[in-house]
Order: sequence, then structure tokens, then C-alpha cells
Amino acid sequence: MTTNVLFGAVLMATALAAGSDDEVVQRLHVRYETYDLVAKSCRDVVAHDPESGSATFQFRYEVTGDRFLAPHKYSGKLTFSLGEVVIHLPRTISWPGMSITDRGRAATLRRAIEHHEIGHVRIAEAVRDALNAEATPVEPDVFAFGAAAHAQGRDGFERFKREEREYDALTDHGRKQHLAPGDLAGPDTILICGTI
Repeated sequence: MTTNVLFGAVLMATALAAGSDDEVVQRLHVRYETYDLVAKSCRDVVAHDPESGSATFQFRYEVTGDRFLAPHKYSGKLTFSLGEVVIHLPRTISWPGMSITDRGRAATLRRAIEHHEIGHVRIAEAVRDALNAEATPVEPDVFAFGAAAHAQGRDGFERFKREEREYDALTDHGRKQHLAPGDLAGPDTILICGTI
């Protein structure tokens, strides 16, 4: 299967959690950690990490409310959640001798990095919602239910990691953000050095 096909399930779920970047940040109480990206030149900024920002999550699951439904039918509730969400990105991007045009391009790059990282938040939120919509297992006893629920939880976490990787692969860590569908699409995280 291609990345785009695998990525399609989350994209449909992402559409359900649409909204502006600001709405996503507010909805999930995203915390920012910023730093100053100071380079020797514009080209050094471009040569920096493939992704000058990052988003970190506490993606977790919990099994609660387990109970007998009938003889030989045991179930409960499996809930996926996002704990603290933190976006790390440059507060400023600078190098010696910047022109007014350079400052504008650096500000545009910073906004593009932020949009890409908020895309990671959107993906995490969509995966969480899709996993929470899945049926909880029904098993013959408490031990079989516990094993099945924890296996489903581990599978959910693997799906979350896979969808994060697929988002970065599709967008080349933001450098091709325009290829992302829907609200994920946006400006590419590239910086043009020199005059145009």
C-alpha cells in the first residue's frame, strides 16, 4: 500500500476535527517551547535540521469500567487520550546582515514550521478520535478481555506512530506541505536565500 492510501483513513478523521490552527491549539491546550535559531547565514538556516520544529504528545490509553455483560461475555471501555501537547519551534530565525526581505522570509518560514507542527497535532487528535470510535473487545472472561484490550491499545499506539511518520513522509517534514490535503495543506517550510 502506498503512503497516501494508508494516510487516507486519518485524513477523513482529520476533516471531522477541522478548524483553524488557533482553534486546534486552544482545543488541546497546546504549550509552546521556543528557541532562537541563529545561523551564520541564510544557507545555514536551510542546512539546519530537516524539521526545525517538533511536536510531542503523551498519547496513551486506559482500560476502565470492565464488567460482565452476560455469561461468557466480558467487556469494558478502552479510551485513548492525548496528554500534554508541546510544540517546539523557533521564536526567531536570524543571521548576520539580514535585509528587510530576509526578515519577511524568515517570519514566513517560522509560520510554515508552526503550521506543519500543528498538522502533527491534528493527526494525533484524528487518530485518537478514530481509535475511540472503534468497538471495545468482548471476551469470555476478565483475563481474555484484559489481553485483548491491551493488544488493541498497543495497536492504537503503533497506528499513531505510523500516521505521524506517514505525515512527515508525505510532506517531506514540511518542505512539501502543499501536498497535504485539506486543513493540513499549507506553505512549505523552505527558505529562499538570495535575491529573486
